[in-house]
Amino acid sequence: MESKLLKVKLRPNSKEKILELIEYIKQKPNEPFSEMQQKGYFWDSFFMDGENNLYMVLKSEDFSSIMQDESSLIETEFRSHYEKFRTECWVQASYQDIEEIFCFNKELSFLGITQKA
Repeated sequence: MESKLLKVKLRPNSKEKILELIEYIKQKPNEPFSEMQQKGYFWDSFFMDGENNLYMVLKSEDFSSIMQDESSLIETEFRSHYEKFRTECWVQASYQDIEEIFCFNKELSFLGITQKA
């Protein structure tokens, strides 16, 4: 499993809107997960700092094979919620792909580790 960290600059007061999007995802997880599965990656985590930067952790079996042309994407109702969030909150041209140096948990190996007393 590969990981990717993305940094997106958000407009001021966007936290409430990201929380609304997350609540929608929690209520209807099949919609975003269907789209993410088609694309070949999924969102793992969101983080936000005090400077309106949103950090998104993405996971994929192989980022080199993710969907590039979304014309074949079978969209769900989630798409309109996500596009509204992007339009209202993202600062244009602020997307930054942060280089991965090393991922300790590529194989989810931490699941088998037990602490010694």
